[in-house]
Amino acid sequence: MRIGVAGWLTLSLVVGSCGLYEGGGTFHEDIQDPPRVSLAELARYLQERSGGLITPSGCDTGIVRGAPTFTWDPFDRRRIVTPSSIGHNEVQSLFSFDQVRFVQGSGAPDFLAAVYQAYQRMPFDPMRQASVRPYRIPASWGGLFFPPIKILSQPIPFYDAGLTQERTAHADGSAYFDPAFQRALDLETQTELTYGNSLRALYNGVESYPEKLRLVSEAKHFLYVAVMAIVADSTGRELIRAMVDRKRAGVDVRLIVDDFYTFSISGFAVGTLEREGIPVARVADKRLNQMDRMFHNKFWIRDGTEAILGGMNVLDYENTSTGFDFQNRDTDLLIRGPAVTSLLDSYIRLWKRYDRESRPIALGESTLVRQIESERAAGVRGAEHYGRWLENPETRMNGICRTAVQGDDADPQRIVTLLTRYAEKARHSLTFTTPGIECNTDAEATGSIDVLARTLLQKVRLPSFSGSVITNGIDGGWGESTIFLRTRVKDSELVDDPLWVDIMTPVVDGGGREVAGDLRATMRPFLRVGFRVYQYINYIHAKEFLFDRLLVGIGSWNFDGYSADRNHESMVFCLDSSLCAQVERHLVLDMVNSVPVVVR
Repeated sequence: MRIGVAGWLTLSLVVGSCGLYEGGGTFHEDIQDPPRVSLAELARYLQERSGGLITPSGCDTGIVRGAPTFTWDPFDRRRIVTPSSIGHNEVQSLFSFDQVRFVQGSGAPDFLAAVYQAYQRMPFDPMRQASVRPYRIPASWGGLFFPPIKILSQPIPFYDAGLTQERTAHADGSAYFDPAFQRALDLETQTELTYGNSLRALYNGVESYPEKLRLVSEAKHFLYVAVMAIVADSTGRELIRAMVDRKRAGVDVRLIVDDFYTFSISGFAVGTLEREGIPVARVADKRLNQMDRMFHNKFWIRDGTEAILGGMNVLDYENTSTGFDFQNRDTDLLIRGPAVTSLLDSYIRLWKRYDRESRPIALGESTLVRQIESERAAGVRGAEHYGRWLENPETRMNGICRTAVQGDDADPQRIVTLLTRYAEKARHSLTFTTPGIECNTDAEATGSIDVLARTLLQKVRLPSFSGSVITNGIDGGWGESTIFLRTRVKDSELVDDPLWVDIMTPVVDGGGREVAGDLRATMRPFLRVGFRVYQYINYIHAKEFLFDRLLVGIGSWNFDGYSADRNHESMVFCLDSSLCAQVERHLVLDMVNSVPVVVR
């Protein structure tokens, strides 16, 4: 009798729930002394236990020639520890997963549904807040039962059958193309639309950091930077040197930073810039009765013509991240066009408010006046043009953007108001990413984040509406703190000093369990009505929203009360066909590499 793919997974689960699970198939049975296995043994084990779904990739990374050995993790026998000299990306490239056969054998309509079914069949360990996977997994796979999938090799509907329909099918009748709706947003949030922007999403540090270096090096007149934190680690020093070079070349270089983070981690970097004559404005909005706020913006402006905005600060674990190496998974947006002028306007306002020395910013101001006048004359800025842009199918998805840079107490360009209005008008779907979710859907909760959460909950109750969020769990843990602790563990392994390994590994695991448990509790009302919740395999720091597959938002805003009501934050919302395609594809990739929260 031939056993299908789904049958193999079920059989593995049955075996895994018995005593043999602790022995691990072809692994040794002695659990007192964690065994060491070769790459060949590991390959045979995974191939056997997955029913042939997981096989060696044939990729020669140098690991194969090195003939490494792998070890049971003494802290969690569900994990296989990689030699400390081998990186996560190398380990992840050793094996392939037969996606097509997996879906065919499951009987599910798409990959995400097949994965959900697989996790449904697995026993759930409430103490560990994780599913008991049917075989041991290399730690570099995170909470997945297959190696991370870094490229979507199949058409998008293979992974999510809900995306079979053309995106333009959602456009007709959408309020997003209603000039009256957009003018109402102008008045309510003191923002406005611009037209004809060129947009490119930058995923993780490997894409964003080189663009920031280029932005700095190409600045001819001015470079204006606003970030929460800038740290003088290896990549930070490179960026600082580039900023200093531009200053010495006569470019007007300025920096706005959070005062608390300057005191705690950015002092050396900021001091270096100031000694070179670069003006720095520190945002100190924390007060004795208001400590729960920060300058959380991250945007860069070059010469008024180009900008980068998003979620990334200047630190190694942002600047070098791939999204799969257990550093931050993050997103920035590269912008060219009149939306840059809107950001310039916000930057000048911030500078005038927070520069304690009241240093003039004349070059920026003169550029702002000139560009606004030019853009209005060209018909790419101004509410009087909304009808022409939005009501024409040929132009309504052509880089129409609204920037929002909210200040202390989230005023005046209030991002949560924009998100709530967009959610109210959404008719089909919302998918978003956020590091965490803090909200209360009870009727008596009056916070603006709670109002937004209840709006989403009402939407998902509609049979025609689908909602998804990609956030953190076991693998992401406490975010930057978890990344730091993992780094210390890795350093300890490299010098053969077990102290940090023995102390910090249980702490890291405990943090992941805590985050996963809190997420399940918070999202329970959403899960009950079909909202899909995913826990990414790295720490996800990205803040992206995709409404109805038509409207994209990217920025620094997190789904919590701090971003909603207290912090300085920035986002750009765009109607753009190219950006929608970019973001949608990567959101699906993120879901593919996430553990779904299963309703139990």
